[in-house]
Amino acid sequence: MEYNPRYYQMREFQLERMLAIVRANQNAKPGGVVFFGDSLTEFCDVERWYPGIGAYNCGIGGGTSQELLWMVDEGVVKYRPRAVVIMAGTNDMGNTLMGSPKDIAFNIREIVEMILGCLPACRVLVCSPTPCIERLEGRASGKDVLRSNDLLGRVLPQCRDMIRDERVAFVDVTPAFFDEDGRQREELYREGDGLHINDDGYRALTGIVRPALTELLTKTDMD
Repeated sequence: MEYNPRYYQMREFQLERMLAIVRANQNAKPGGVVFFGDSLTEFCDVERWYPGIGAYNCGIGGGTSQELLWMVDEGVVKYRPRAVVIMAGTNDMGNTLMGSPKDIAFNIREIVEMILGCLPACRVLVCSPTPCIERLEGRASGKDVLRSNDLLGRVLPQCRDMIRDERVAFVDVTPAFFDEDGRQREELYREGDGLHINDDGYRALTGIVRPALTELLTKTDMD
């Protein structure tokens, strides 16, 4: 079948990644922390950046929020975590789905409800999508995509509006990718890549996510 860029189709590497996640959950120890998202999550060395918490990487490269919803049982629930970190939305704004911030937030809400419905004692940290370099991977690139930093920045507020549960926390990672003068820190991205971040990018990202996750885990331990 010819690949149709106007209709979302799962790639072979995604199916292989899903199978790896399914196999891994069979031996997972309860009480860990699952990182659930797209390639920004999959490419993150969670054991390095989040040591000592029993981190499991369940990121799926190329994954949309809808695809993550399909995988929430195998990719999160069966790991029986005490906490989940979710980051999604960038791929929804590519040329296959052209999803709106509201569409993405709706799927994330469904993911959260699935997790908490199955694991009432679990806690969830919802992260904003990372910004893109628009001249490379946004509408300014001339590519047929919906993605822009303005739209990516609207995902988290929509999530806040839709998800009203004291077991859920939110964190905006956007400030990590701009300097004090509002200039985008392009040195945090892989060379020639407007979506994926390098080692310095993960250091900056972790600098915002880890404190929020630590606070969430502390509250979980106190409950």
